[in-house]
Amino acid sequence: MQETILVIFIVTIIIGIAIFTFYQLQLRSIDNLKIELEQNRNLILLSTLSNSVELSYTILGNEENALDTIKLLNPSLEDLGFKEITIKQVYPESQNFLCTKSNYPYCNKYVVYNKKPSKIKNTQVISLPASIYFPYTNEYKLALLEVRSYS
Repeated sequence: MQETILVIFIVTIIIGIAIFTFYQLQLRSIDNLKIELEQNRNLILLSTLSNSVELSYTILGNEENALDTIKLLNPSLEDLGFKEITIKQVYPESQNFLCTKSNYPYCNKYVVYNKKPSKIKNTQVISLPASIYFPYTNEYKLALLEVRSYS
């Protein structure tokens, strides 16, 4: 009788360890899928942001492949989660200042969206070249569109 109880106890412990191990593997798999989903969301956001109505330059209803710098000063983007979206002019080089209404167009960095969590565990950065348009000077310049995602 004692041997039977001992065997049942050992089998129960082995099954418990197996269930716990399976649970831990499932959690890691879910975390990996979560990271992959966030990467895909960032890529989609990056590819569609330059064509969004809130930021793109249009002339008489025709879309140009550029971001309007005036619209970048007052972006009206909805809640995109914990991200930071910046656009930095890379060519031709200019003074390294954050753009505001008071120093426009003598600046080179625009913060379009900025929402950071209180605790940052992981940061992912994806960037893409973009064209920016300056309406006051009627010039196109090269910029880097960067999405920094926090989790």
